[in-house]
Amino acid sequence: MPKIDPAEYQKRLDRMTELFSGMVQKAGEQAQTRCPYRDRHDDCTAEFKCRNQREPRPGAAAPQCGHDGKFDYRSAWESDPSALGRAKQRVERIKAEASARRSSGRRKAPER
Repeated sequence: MPKIDPAEYQKRLDRMTELFSGMVQKAGEQAQTRCPYRDRHDDCTAEFKCRNQREPRPGAAAPQCGHDGKFDYRSAWESDPSALGRAKQRVERIKAEASARRSSGRRKAPER
């Protein structure tokens, strides 16, 4: 087996990061306005009651997703508004820790 060149390996990792970062950014933007429980047929796949659910189409079992993409869908089922703030803080902390690890060359994930 040929020896792996660390510089070439890092170059390939950087290229993969470049390729996927655009997809991740687009998914993040879309996640702000598209219900994650809405499938490609506009059926609701949520295992809980959501105020955006509509009656199923004739002959369909699953309720329709009534989300129109023009609002932040999370308010439809969040009962604790402060949970969103805590989640955002946690995501930012995790991002900062990951960035610090990348800068220092460490690869180990933080303990939860």
